[in-house]
Amino acid sequence: MDSLLTTFLLFLAAITAILSYLVLPRLSAATLVTVAALGLAAGVWWHWTQFGVEYRMSTWQEQLRHYASYTLLFVVILLSYAFYAFAWSGSTAQQYTEKAWSPFRSVRNASSPAVSSASEEEAEAPWSPNLNLFSSASPASASASTEAPASMGMFE
Repeated sequence: MDSLLTTFLLFLAAITAILSYLVLPRLSAATLVTVAALGLAAGVWWHWTQFGVEYRMSTWQEQLRHYASYTLLFVVILLSYAFYAFAWSGSTAQQYTEKAWSPFRSVRNASSPAVSSASEEEAEAPWSPNLNLFSSASPASASASTEAPASMGMFE
């Protein structure tokens, strides 16, 4: 029996050497990854077919299924309370949030005079040509000039 085992191990070592030094360096990386993924899938399938009965008969993991919904509910309640505590106390998370929003507030406060002056201009001249780009005749442009424009020279 020792002779058969020794011969088998020698044959296995020879095949491994041939694959490692002669075949694998000539293959592309995509081929090697594909062969490795197929080998892994085959190994997982073989393992599951051999030991599936033991996995199905395992009892201590099955007992945990009954507590899964309570555990999830407890985690959700705990996280909700943590978010509430961090958001409404004077914690460092709230200070970091205030620091992050301060540039946006300063830009908003700096732009508010410009926004209010633009709305005042709109209230003064609601029919200005700048606001109504596609209108036919606006009262502001009609009162400014009643004569026909000078010819442009292009279509005379």
